Amino acid sequence: MATHASIELFFQEGTSDKVYTAAIVEDGGAYTVQVRWGRRGSTLNSGNKAVRVPLAQAQKTYDRLVAEKTSKGYQPITEEVKPAAVAPKEGEGSGSRVQGRRPKVGPAAQLLEPLDESELARFLDDDAVLAQQKLDGVRVLVTVGSPSVATNRDGQATSVPGAVLEGLSYLPDGTIVDGEVIGAAYWLFDVLAIGARDVRSLGYEARFRLLDEELAPGLEGDTRVLPVAVGSKAKRALAEQLRASHAEGVVFKQRKAPYESGRRSTQRKFKFVKSADVVVLSNAGNAYLMAVHDGGALFEVGKVFAGTTNESRRVLDARLGEGDRPVIEVRYLYATDDEQLYQPVFVRIRDDKPAEDCLRAQLRKTSRAVL
Repeated sequence: MATHASIELFFQEGTSDKVYTAAIVEDGGAYTVQVRWGRRGSTLNSGNKAVRVPLAQAQKTYDRLVAEKTSKGYQPITEEVKPAAVAPKEGEGSGSRVQGRRPKVGPAAQLLEPLDESELARFLDDDAVLAQQKLDGVRVLVTVGSPSVATNRDGQATSVPGAVLEGLSYLPDGTIVDGEVIGAAYWLFDVLAIGARDVRSLGYEARFRLLDEELAPGLEGDTRVLPVAVGSKAKRALAEQLRASHAEGVVFKQRKAPYESGRRSTQRKFKFVKSADVVVLSNAGNAYLMAVHDGGALFEVGKVFAGTTNESRRVLDARLGEGDRPVIEVRYLYATDDEQLYQPVFVRIRDDKPAEDCLRAQLRKTSRAVL
């Protein structure tokens, strides 16, 4: 194989210290775009974004990938520009050099860490944590003032329905609340400040009590507080109800943990994932195109790349190159309204199942209703 073009990029800022490489490789007159990515210094993931295509098509894919990465703050590694030994702090690294990046005008949100199935029972029984429904909305923090400012999870200004800000107008200036917007409703689940009083250092249970008892009585219209379940019995009942109702999942929060921006292990999420057997139609360049049978036709249900390995991709590409349409099992969060699989993850190749048995009827949607 001969390399036609290649580039190595890096991104450093805050907790991010990543590299990304791309190369156009020629083999027998056809060209493949090979990529590798991951945390700098660790074993990198690898894959193909185009497989045995004409040079013009490979070059177009390669140029698009480089443009996408540099637009997000990645920089080419050269003799003059190289990664630092330690990533610069937030606002001083690669990401801060992106032209047009929106400035932060509010606090960044505290984010949830995933919870494995093997850990679920322990969190349901642990009295040190509370439980809530995991919502499937838009994360919004609001700083009350004249005017009030709505920000996204990164602390950047965002737009929300006017009723959201109106429903908080009775609160003292400086109050900061955190929640999710679903339709026109704003569901609150945390508070960072009440007027000039910063309450982020309080534990979650104490903050929720302030939110539910001090702030909630004045909430109007579609601004509401998302309830919590306390104790093993209540948490198990909530989890069972959410699963039966096809909700997205359940959230666990440590009673005594403060509010800290970014991903923290004090707040965890467990998603009710589903599984499906699908037919792989092709390597679509950046992922594998999936389909299911619907009557006499194939119905496309999206693309999957997460969960694949170098070995599984080698097998899939070889099978596709022979004209086969392999069957694979994928896990996914839910099927969208137009029945595309949301957050699919490759599990395994299924040689024991015929493609004709991969039916559209197996797909399951998720309810966004708040219980």
